[in-house]
Amino acid sequence: MIYKLCMRYTFNPSDIEDNYIEVLTNMYKYIETYNPERSVQTWLHIVTKRCVFDLDQRKKKHQDMLSDDNDVETFSSSESIVDFDEVSSNVMGIDNYQELYSDDVLAALKQLKPQYRSALLYQQAGYKLKEIAEIEYRNGALESRNIETVKSRLFLARQQLQQLLTRDGKRRTTDETD
Repeated sequence: MIYKLCMRYTFNPSDIEDNYIEVLTNMYKYIETYNPERSVQTWLHIVTKRCVFDLDQRKKKHQDMLSDDNDVETFSSSESIVDFDEVSSNVMGIDNYQELYSDDVLAALKQLKPQYRSALLYQQAGYKLKEIAEIEYRNGALESRNIETVKSRLFLARQQLQQLLTRDGKRRTTDETD
């Protein structure tokens, strides 16, 4: 599962194996972010996605620095490329989305039905439709793992948000039309 996620989220295909090894060797550092009330698969997905993203960003930044300075800089094998203390606060989840949105967007999200809001937030966190269906099924929000129900909920959530917000995320006034 982790290798498959590394394949999906790694920007440069030649870095897949390196990212996979880095995620596996540093997974224990993320253990504090695990919530036993949630699925282990969900936690692994989020941790892997964030780690791969951070690795790719740091490699890109490192390559940009090399091209600017023309200086070769090497990392010792004992140094970690990822700052694991940042990860838990930077990952968007169903529990911490309030930190990432403006007050107007939060007010609009609160007006959505809970099942619409959760499906939308899972999608914003990077989950695929099939994964959202599985999570919602396990949480009891779906009677079956029906992707069409998830699609419908996402459509209705977006439709309601369009009525409540302008394109730039501000609260829509009664006389505004977009």
